[in-house]
Amino acid sequence: MRTAVVCALLCAATLPGPSAAAYAPKAPPAVSVTVAVTDGADDSESGKRLDYRITVHNLGASEVHGARIEQRMPATTTSVTAPGGTVEGRGVGEQKAIWRADLPAHDIQVFTARAVLGGRTDLAVSGASAAPGTRRAAATVCVYVGDSYAPTACSGDLDDLPDAAPESAGGGGWAGWAVAAVATALLGPGVVRAVRRRRRVARAG
Repeated sequence: MRTAVVCALLCAATLPGPSAAAYAPKAPPAVSVTVAVTDGADDSESGKRLDYRITVHNLGASEVHGARIEQRMPATTTSVTAPGGTVEGRGVGEQKAIWRADLPAHDIQVFTARAVLGGRTDLAVSGASAAPGTRRAAATVCVYVGDSYAPTACSGDLDDLPDAAPESAGGGGWAGWAVAAVATALLGPGVVRAVRRRRRVARAG
C-alpha cells in the first residue's frame, strides 16, 4: 500500500540530457488533477487477488473532458477486471485497465480494479522480462487529458512479496522505482534505458 504520487513535471526534471528532450512527448494541458491508488495491503503473494481503489480529483474550477485513467498492473498479474472500464493486454506482465471519464469542476471520482497475481514462473513461461514488480507487486495509475501522451498526474502502489530480496545499495528502493515508472510513462522506455546505460558506463569508468 506504499503510495507514490509523483508530479509529471518534476519527473521530467529528474532525467536531464539532450536525448530525453528529443523524446519528450506533447505536454499535457494545464489542468489541476490528482490521482491516488491503493489496494489496502502492504504485502501480497502468488494467487492473491488485489482490489485496487483509484481516486481521481479535479481540483480546478473547470470541467476536464475526456480524461483517460490508465492503470498498469503488477508484472506477475494473470487476470484483471475493471468495472466500467476496459482491459488491454493478454500476456503476463502486459495487462492494464483503462477508464474514460469527464471530470466536473472540483469533482472526485472513484474507479476500482481487481488483479490476480501469478508467480515468477508465469513470467518465465510467457517470456516476459523480470521487470520491477517481480519482487514487489507494483502498480501505477496515470491520468491523461486531451491528446497528450504525457500524464497529467500519476500515483503508484507497492506490496512486498514473500520472497522479496533486500534492495541493492544503488537500486534506489521503491521510491526510485516509482520515479522510473512515471519517467517511462512520460518519456518512453527507450529514454529510460539510455539513461541507465549512461550510468553503467560512468560507474565502469
